[in-house]
Amino acid sequence: MNPTERSRLSWEESALRLAFNIADYRSPDPYVQVGAVIIKIDNSIILGYNGAPPNIEIDWSNREERRKRVIHAEENVLSEVKYGEVKLMAVTALPCEICIKSAAKKGVKTIIYSEILKNYDSSLSFKLAKEFGIALKQIKFNN
Repeated sequence: MNPTERSRLSWEESALRLAFNIADYRSPDPYVQVGAVIIKIDNSIILGYNGAPPNIEIDWSNREERRKRVIHAEENVLSEVKYGEVKLMAVTALPCEICIKSAAKKGVKTIIYSEILKNYDSSLSFKLAKEFGIALKQIKFNN
């Protein structure tokens, strides 16, 4: 490598690092912070994180009740794209089966994730991703 060149992260790694940043700095959820990043075909970037619907207050102290109300990071970021615009989606955690279906609806073909949340049965996510032709790729690193 030329000494004046610097090494750069891949688009996948860059997107995942951005997802961790948006989760850490924007998610109001005290229990689970999830970030999602979409890199569109034109290389523009869209960010999303888990949180309350607009103009809705959630009692974050009640863990079970907040689960019924929180909008997933994937839902937030996917709402900003049209079918076929997505080059890849990166999420800090493996998407749930509902978010896998939402990704398929938008034509997402690649999802990068870093971790599987504790106490989450990931088998349906993997099964649906395979059925829908979505490649799941895990990249582990400390955010």
